[in-house]
Amino acid sequence: MILHVIKSRIYSGAENVVCQIIKGLSDKEEFIYMAPHGPIEDKLKSIGLYDNYYGIDKLNVAAIQDAVSKFHPTVVHAHDFTASVLCSVALKGSVPIVSHLHNNPPWIKNINIKTLSYLYACKHFNHILMVSDAVRDEYKFSGRIHCPVSIVGNPFSVDGVVSQADTNKNPDLASDILFVGRLVEQKDPLLFAELAKELINRGIISTARVIGDGELLPALETFVTDNNLKGKLVAEGFKKNSYDYMANTKLQIMPSKWEGFGLVALEAMAMGLPVLGTKEGGLVNIIDESCGRVCYSLEDYVDAATELLSNQQLYEEKSKGARARALEYNNINEYCDKLFTIYEGLK
Repeated sequence: MILHVIKSRIYSGAENVVCQIIKGLSDKEEFIYMAPHGPIEDKLKSIGLYDNYYGIDKLNVAAIQDAVSKFHPTVVHAHDFTASVLCSVALKGSVPIVSHLHNNPPWIKNINIKTLSYLYACKHFNHILMVSDAVRDEYKFSGRIHCPVSIVGNPFSVDGVVSQADTNKNPDLASDILFVGRLVEQKDPLLFAELAKELINRGIISTARVIGDGELLPALETFVTDNNLKGKLVAEGFKKNSYDYMANTKLQIMPSKWEGFGLVALEAMAMGLPVLGTKEGGLVNIIDESCGRVCYSLEDYVDAATELLSNQQLYEEKSKGARARALEYNNINEYCDKLFTIYEGLK
């Protein structure tokens, strides 16, 4: 049995990866999804994985030790830095640990308590998974890691995305540009808001939507009010299924300040959406001129969006390119096979 340990109580990129692993290997292995109580429970219910859920009040050393005593896992799969460090402290090598880094926050580049804590924790890890070269290259102490490190990307299925979307046009979900992600500094939803304001004021678009929740929601709502954008820049909150919104928009915007992989970009491309995004992390490897554009400033986003939304032939070319680009990352079977091989090698 594999125990997945996650600090987050919501559903986002890392949580999606865990769900894909559980679904993809359910015929070969048993899994427990351990995370604090929260919105993740509704998501797990909606996709049929609630029976795998082990809810806790807070992720800490004691909670991890209790879970290991209860379930006796053969491998503990810890997701991101905090969960990985806590598992190292809690288990001290008594159970094989896979540390899985889904992100490359700016602090990983420097010497600080977090990077040093992870370096200390590494001595108890049996394997480290990273979603992109950017995570490995930016971690300050990468050269001092001695256990195996694999760059695995993210599990992704074009059919899996498309099959979950209602492709019937719905005016209640319609938009010209779309943001999907946590409303936190990393994802930079306020840059998206500035972009929406510019495009609306220039008459390029009529509606922009934001899917997600987080600490910047009040700031976003204030921006909407202060700029008289009510009904034009719409904060929809957290949604179990963002694909229905992707099926009813024209452009996906990903203005992240840092991004370990960039799964939302591929999900949007699977739906035929051109993507405008930053050069950060894994996005720079996903987005190219065939399917969108890498942007370096607000002006870049405005220019690129204006060009795409004003030139139907160009838009159709980018849309076709987006679908083709998504298919290049269609790896769900290979990904799960690789994870299973790693698990088996640690037992």
